[in-house]
Amino acid sequence: MSVIFHRGPARIEANLTPLIDVTFLLIVFFVLVSQIVDLESVQMDLPKPAEPASELAGDEQRAVINIIPAGGGQIAGYRFAGRTFSPDASGIEALTSTLAALYQRSPTLRINLRADRKTHFQWIEPVFDAVVAATTRSGRDDVTAGMNLVVIREE
Repeated sequence: MSVIFHRGPARIEANLTPLIDVTFLLIVFFVLVSQIVDLESVQMDLPKPAEPASELAGDEQRAVINIIPAGGGQIAGYRFAGRTFSPDASGIEALTSTLAALYQRSPTLRINLRADRKTHFQWIEPVFDAVVAATTRSGRDDVTAGMNLVVIREE
């Protein structure tokens, strides 16, 4: 007795494995035979602005004063030269004396003042006043007080 098997309708299937293999072989071939050439950079003489709004940080001496936040816009003190100064009048006086000693040694000293974004200006202004007082107290005529306010963004 003969049995006939029904296979059903014929389906067309594409085998993509050889196509992918050939594609990767071509990619490897072209990577190996291509020449990787560094293009020479073109020398350009760019103009230099007469009065730039910003400048690159150079080799000048810098000092950093950190304002230690205490929350709610208040501060716990000022950190400078490995010491912590209190935010009261005696602490500001000690900070001014320390800055004056530094200005005596380096008249072109630049100060970076780092503060939290939430710190109120009433705590930043005494540092500005201390820097100005230190330049006059240093006893040198060639002192140029340079100061940058760096605001720390909290995200």
